[in-house]
Amino acid sequence: MKRIFLWIVIIVVVAYGLKTCFFKNSDGADSDQRSDKDATVAVLSVNDMHSAIDMMPRFAALTDSLRQVYPDLLVFSAGDNRTGNPINDQYDPTNHPMIALMNKVGFDLCAIGNHEWDGGVDALQRNIEEAKFPFLCANVVVPGDMKLEVKPYEILENQGLKIAVLGLVEVGAGGIPGVHPKLLAKLRFKRPEEVLPEYQYLRNQCDVFILLSHLGYEEDLEVARQYSGFDAILGGHSHTLVEYPKKENGVMVTQAGSGLRNATLTLFKVRNGKVVDVTATTLDVEHFGKKNHEVQSMLDGFNDDSRFNMALATATTPFQNREELGCMVTDAIREVSGADFAFNNTGGLRIDRMKKGPITIKDVYNIDPFNNEIVVYKMKGSQLERFIMESYKKNGRYPSFVSGMSYEVNTASDGYPKSVSITLDHGRFSREAIYTVAMNSFMASTVRFESVDDGESQFMTSEEMVIEFLKNHKTVSYQGVSRTK
Repeated sequence: MKRIFLWIVIIVVVAYGLKTCFFKNSDGADSDQRSDKDATVAVLSVNDMHSAIDMMPRFAALTDSLRQVYPDLLVFSAGDNRTGNPINDQYDPTNHPMIALMNKVGFDLCAIGNHEWDGGVDALQRNIEEAKFPFLCANVVVPGDMKLEVKPYEILENQGLKIAVLGLVEVGAGGIPGVHPKLLAKLRFKRPEEVLPEYQYLRNQCDVFILLSHLGYEEDLEVARQYSGFDAILGGHSHTLVEYPKKENGVMVTQAGSGLRNATLTLFKVRNGKVVDVTATTLDVEHFGKKNHEVQSMLDGFNDDSRFNMALATATTPFQNREELGCMVTDAIREVSGADFAFNNTGGLRIDRMKKGPITIKDVYNIDPFNNEIVVYKMKGSQLERFIMESYKKNGRYPSFVSGMSYEVNTASDGYPKSVSITLDHGRFSREAIYTVAMNSFMASTVRFESVDDGESQFMTSEEMVIEFLKNHKTVSYQGVSRTK
């Protein structure tokens, strides 16, 4: 990967001219205001930080350096600030460390991602009230009796220019973002194509028009093909690192990976009432050589929490991929719940590897940060087969992690499942037998399946079960373990 460091990319840009900006009169007609100067608008954007608070001192120092060149620098997040580090996610109130650090760095705007909802509506509203920057989402419909101060867009003034920024969040097949449905009670979401035409008038009212998107990179490219009015789409959700940003249908489309390891500097050159050039450069945050000492001091205070440092067990071999971690998690769920089989969706685990050595409580919450309760269902073997195939489709055509069996999904030419072959750890599988099947409440709410009963909550989260499992076993090794195809 080509790393582009700040000292390579910072160039003092001297620009000339200022674009026309239009405003609505009280009668709805357009009026025209022009400036006699040029300007370059600089935007530093990140996305999918996922509680990467340990990267904030470097990111703050990078931002400080850029402001020496671009005093009017704007700083945006394209969503998913939280969920990924228990120091942040388990804090009371949840997500306070990340919001406090973003305030300190000086963020100007944030799009709402699907994981902004992980603490529920009330927690998101607390974050909004604490933040010194607006949260944007144009495609959420908030009922009148709910307090949720979300804006569809924001217009920022920068060097005499008007910068319009519209926010969007992804909407999945179920009509909601990728989050537990119980957290979105009473909310409704429109698909991006339903709302984008409503806000195209901003193109004619402001000098620069930006989409701050949490749709995913491929979806952003499609938006650019359909709506050429944006000057840039600064995206998130798919964790795509666009090392060499490019234009699609004249629209700059970019994304900065995840975990605050990178950021994107986008420059909008405005001349004679028009954006005449847009350039975007990927910056390496992870290896930036300086730290902001005030931000580091704040971080040290948040990290001084001994609750998460207790070792539960020892991994005698490293976990080399997500399936090895998934096998441990599902073994824990099956053992503690007493079920015949246990399943976990691939997206329910947030890291791909882990070193050998002590496994701490913090490690457990890094693996699985979602606090989903475990539910046990009774299923006939034939129902279990259909559940496996439905979860395969829900997982983006990838098998869910499992304990108590191994299985292979047989697919048709279009990649969709047509059958499943199951091999039990003990005994022979029967389509007529009744089995107990454990899964987290997210899978129970989002995967279509039938069961003999309505399920029984274990009143324990998957994290709590993993903690108990590790305490009981003391040592674990899953190197090379694989149970799905």
